[in-house]
Amino acid sequence: MNGSQQEGWEPAQIAQLRIGQHIRIDHRWFDHPFVRRMFRISTESELQVLRDKAPARVFVRQDPPEGEPALVAVADTRNQREGLASAQARMRESLQRAQQAYSALGYGDPNAVSIIDEFVDFLVALLNNSTSPLALLANSLPGISSQRIALLGSDAVTMAAVIGKRMGMGRDDLRELTRAAAAHVAGLMRLPPHLMDEDADATTHRDSLFLGYPTLGAKILEQCGGFSPAVVRMVREHRERPDGRGFPQSLQAKSIHPHALILGAIREFQIRCSGGRSQVASLAYLNKHLRPVYGADIIGHLTLSVLIYPVGAHVQLSDGRMARITRSEEAARASPVVEAFQDVNSLSGGETIDLAQRRDLAIVRVLDTSWRPPKLFAHGKRTTGTEPATPGVAAADAAVPEGSKMVVSLDEDVAARA
Repeated sequence: MNGSQQEGWEPAQIAQLRIGQHIRIDHRWFDHPFVRRMFRISTESELQVLRDKAPARVFVRQDPPEGEPALVAVADTRNQREGLASAQARMRESLQRAQQAYSALGYGDPNAVSIIDEFVDFLVALLNNSTSPLALLANSLPGISSQRIALLGSDAVTMAAVIGKRMGMGRDDLRELTRAAAAHVAGLMRLPPHLMDEDADATTHRDSLFLGYPTLGAKILEQCGGFSPAVVRMVREHRERPDGRGFPQSLQAKSIHPHALILGAIREFQIRCSGGRSQVASLAYLNKHLRPVYGADIIGHLTLSVLIYPVGAHVQLSDGRMARITRSEEAARASPVVEAFQDVNSLSGGETIDLAQRRDLAIVRVLDTSWRPPKLFAHGKRTTGTEPATPGVAAADAAVPEGSKMVVSLDEDVAARA
């Protein structure tokens, strides 16, 4: 018996795969079309991609022995502890590798491009082997420091990689995008400390030195050598905006590298997450204000790439019921397992629902219950994703790619408090 079978995996025939099965693809991240190599098949479109791409080495998890489901809760608790320890170890390793890569850039090392590539390969290998939703590292550090800039670069690589995969980019485009994502902070490293931390609300005047950091970053890459013209251009143009209100050159849409816009949207999201703001509130802002700027495609894929419904969070379902997130998986992050309640005044005896298996139900908004009593949710009209928010429910319009079941919703009033 081989290692895969000993671990509970057996070789799979593509034609025999079905929705609901957990699979593992034994290929490098750049060599298969999915964000993760281990996931649960949750849609017919995923099955179709598997049939079309036909990866050679696919394994399916065998059904657990009879009686094993009773141990799921214990296993989940153990996995959560192990996952936390693993995440902490990954953060330390990512920080060490990031600092090494950015030191090479800072010193103009002619080997910087190879060191950046090794750094990117390390991060996408983590993506490939993980089954957890994307965990952003920079938000765990306050303010701006050399460590935080290193982690901002790390986060940009993982977000760009996931967005690129979701957009169906080919191998070469993905490599250039992730390399540019890693290198786009090069100019920030040369700024004085008081200019590094960008004002999320844009209420302060931007210094001319700050406005030149993308150009400075591009020059650093050119001095190091080995970076392709496309990567250098993406770094130079990642703060340009299609409406002409970007910098440093105020380029119009047709003059901006399309992949630079992905990096620009990521940077806007990171800025919005600064100062302790929540990811959900930051995504709500992007969806409401920047979707017309960067396009629904980019903003939508960014939203689905980083949004996670934390276990314990409260949401409203499309049938009007309030629900609590009980489990979230990478393969179906927009359709987690929830406990739905008929009466919000009595949060007991709820119905457990796997939204991935209920195509008639969806999460239409996140509920901020931390500062309002639950009774405020009891008497509002039941709504769908296109109707006004229930009175007392904090919500704001947002959109994601067509075909998705998820709508990000959070009031900017709440965002200001987040």
